[in-house]
Order: sequence, then C-alpha cells, then structure tokens
Amino acid sequence: MERALSPEGRGRWLCAAGSFLTAILVTGGVFGGLPARWAPVDVTAGLVTAASVGSGVLMLARARIAARVARAVSAAVLLLGLALVLVLAATASYLSGIYGPVGKGGAMVLGVVALLAVPYLIVLPAAQLLYLGRAAK
Repeated sequence: MERALSPEGRGRWLCAAGSFLTAILVTGGVFGGLPARWAPVDVTAGLVTAASVGSGVLMLARARIAARVARAVSAAVLLLGLALVLVLAATASYLSGIYGPVGKGGAMVLGVVALLAVPYLIVLPAAQLLYLGRAAK
C-alpha cells in the first residue's frame, strides 16, 4: 500500500530539497568554480552551505524550530544573492565602460554568472520564504 504525502509534507520536502540544492550549488560554484581563494568569499560560502544543510535537515526531521530556521536561512541567502547580483552588475558595467572591447568580454562573463545566480540565490529563497510564510498561517 502506497502512502501519499500531504500537501504540507510535500512542501516540507521541497523546501528541504531547495536548501540542499542551494548548498550544493554554492559549494560547487565557489570551491569548484572560482580559480582563486579569498577568505571573505570562502567563509561566506561555507556559512551559507552549513546553514542550508542544517535548514534542510531540520525540515526533514520535522523539528519544532525548522520553519524559523528555514525562514532565517532563506532570507539570508536571498539578501546575499541580491548583493551578489548587484556587485556583478556594477562590476560588469565598470569593466565595459573602462576597458573597451576587452572589458565588454569580461562584462559578458560577469553577466552570465549573475544570470546563473538569479534562479538559485534569489528566486528559490524567495519561493521558500513565500511557502514558509503561508505555512505559518
């Protein structure tokens, strides 16, 4: 006999999966994709990864504080994602204006990175916040 998940259970699983996906992508992007190490970026990525994994585990464990932790982590990831996209856009604009054709190439790369960050560091945490806000009511 097969047990179907309730809508609340599905939402909890999807929220946990989103947290794990964020952790995987941040870890892969920063520690696998960046060619050089820089402590502020590495520490922030490590904290985001740990917080996202912790949030996902708490959601799956049905811990009493899971929703509060998940909201805090999602809000932090959303703010960091918005800051990242803003910094990438400003840097791309600067490179394009100062360095001519070479800068335009660099600006294109930064634009692609910003576009890749939007779904996972802005849209996903925003969707999690919307779900968690509805589930709290």
